[in-house]
Amino acid sequence: MLSTGEESVRRLGLFGSVFFETKEVRPGVTGAEMGLANPVPLVFVFLGFAVLMVLVQLAFAALKQYRAELIAERSHS
Repeated sequence: MLSTGEESVRRLGLFGSVFFETKEVRPGVTGAEMGLANPVPLVFVFLGFAVLMVLVQLAFAALKQYRAELIAERSHS
């Protein structure tokens, strides 16, 4: 990635939302730049992660409630 040769090299990552660019500043010196190319895919990634975390918390709460009901049912028997 850091071997650019004569031309600039630009790579996109995380569904095109971030970029990494290298270019030869002068002979023997390579400059690197990174940043945000498009925030929309990044927002969707974080929203998807947040939804996943909420679903995991809801499943955990439901399983915890189910376990409490089983313990209560067993203690009444």
